[in-house]
Amino acid sequence: MEIKLIKTEVNYLLKNEEGVIIASTSIKKGISSLSKQNCDELFGVFDVEKLASEAADNYDSSGNWHVAYELYKSGFNKAMELNKGKVFTYNQMVSAITESSISHRLLSLIIQDLQPTEIEVEIDMSNIYAVPEPKIDSEGNLILKKI
Repeated sequence: MEIKLIKTEVNYLLKNEEGVIIASTSIKKGISSLSKQNCDELFGVFDVEKLASEAADNYDSSGNWHVAYELYKSGFNKAMELNKGKVFTYNQMVSAITESSISHRLLSLIIQDLQPTEIEVEIDMSNIYAVPEPKIDSEGNLILKKI
């Protein structure tokens, strides 16, 4: 079953193979709901504040230089992991465009065109009593995964 997750300017939509919207991050009556965080992660958008907070939770807060060094190293490694599939970072593109004669408006259009607005996904399923059922998170949202 081919389903597509579509990123719009205001929300995410999940469409089935016929193009019918079956779920959305902005809850509408009669369709399933999606987690914005789950959709953001599938599109490669990460909450840096949340990642930093999670990393800090893994270390004690003794305040010594070793802890600060380990946090910095952990953050750097996470950034490298999240950007491993990207050819250029946003800042590298801004730097390259700024040094040329292209306007910032054109830069925004170029970056927008390079970012996908549609990806193929599947609904994470679980088998309860040999009957497949969609997995949902604690807030009742469908859990999606990238194909």
